[in-house]
Amino acid sequence: MTGNAVSAFVASQFSGVISRSDLVEDTYLFSYDPECSDDCAVSLTMPVVPDQYDSMGIIHPIFEMNLPEGQLRQKLELMFSKVIRDFDSLSRLEIVGKSQIGRLRYAAEGSSLEDVPVESVSKLLAYQGSEDLFSDLMDRFALHSGISGMQPKVLIRDEPQTVDRITNKGATHIVKSFNPKDYPELAANEFFSMKAALYAGLPTANASLSNDRNLLIVERFDRTESGDYLGFEDFCVLGGMRSGGRYNSSYEDLARKIALYVSPENHQGAMEQLFGMVSLACVIKNGDAHLKNFGVLYDRPGGNVRLAPVYDMLSTTPYQPHDILALELNGSKSFPSRNQLIQFGRQSCGLSSQKSRRILDQVGNGVKMATAEMQSYSGLNPDFQTTAEHLTRVFTSGLLTVMETR
Repeated sequence: MTGNAVSAFVASQFSGVISRSDLVEDTYLFSYDPECSDDCAVSLTMPVVPDQYDSMGIIHPIFEMNLPEGQLRQKLELMFSKVIRDFDSLSRLEIVGKSQIGRLRYAAEGSSLEDVPVESVSKLLAYQGSEDLFSDLMDRFALHSGISGMQPKVLIRDEPQTVDRITNKGATHIVKSFNPKDYPELAANEFFSMKAALYAGLPTANASLSNDRNLLIVERFDRTESGDYLGFEDFCVLGGMRSGGRYNSSYEDLARKIALYVSPENHQGAMEQLFGMVSLACVIKNGDAHLKNFGVLYDRPGGNVRLAPVYDMLSTTPYQPHDILALELNGSKSFPSRNQLIQFGRQSCGLSSQKSRRILDQVGNGVKMATAEMQSYSGLNPDFQTTAEHLTRVFTSGLLTVMETR
């Protein structure tokens, strides 16, 4: 482990090699294999060419996209600090590269890809024990979790339900946890926020809440029905930015990037979806709808590129009462009014005022339906009632600000 180069694969096909520069410190080089086809490009921003791609500092955005952050990174550093002298981006990529969001995989040069261990999703959802279940998952799956984000999360492979799925050896689900002292009931918060997206008619990743509300389990949104992985890139990558720049943009610029990268036949739907996602974030007071929480999916570079579904949506205001937008909208990070959103829909998303109002109404109905479901859930789970009342106040406040009063 920790050689000077890592092999990159598109699915199981060798694509090229990432290596450390011998001349410039903290700089990395990527070279495509001479036999690599255009369909094996590692990124929409890095087409297959004979020359090397110089990272010009930190590792290339597409390779940094899934590098662990927060607690997961700390776990890996603790596990490997004694055996890896320089725990840099390439070292981390080699460690977790066997399992990533999207279709890219990585392995030490000359090594083969590995399978992900099995864990029962149904058992995780039903767990009622007193032991720290997520700590055990972190111990077992940290090495197989190429996924970013500050909140604790790992990638797991659900045990096969049918004979057809036995051949699938990759991760199938994202398991998210949280620090209950800093972010009480975060899993339930995200679960009902994702429900609001679903009820609003937005494409939404399937999410399940564990019975003890300690875990949110999200089905991988980048897999086909046959279990193959799609290409996925977030808008830090598509903007040529590293993860640290996730807040340094605007929703107007995000719309421009969507127009640039999404396939023409999917453009209209993508703009409507973007407007709905931004509107929902404003209604539920989500101050974390940054560039890494928007992305595209594709079958192959340039082929059927579309906006990824909602895969990370929650209300941040319960934890930060004076929170603001993650990105600028109309030159400000203050949560917008209904008219300001309609202006964004018209000027940046190319939607008519009528269409923008209709999507806003759908978002409002989705939030109301999710709120009703949350209140019903709290009736069956009295220990959740205080949180449900708090979230209801936040959602209702957002509705009054953004939705048309009748």
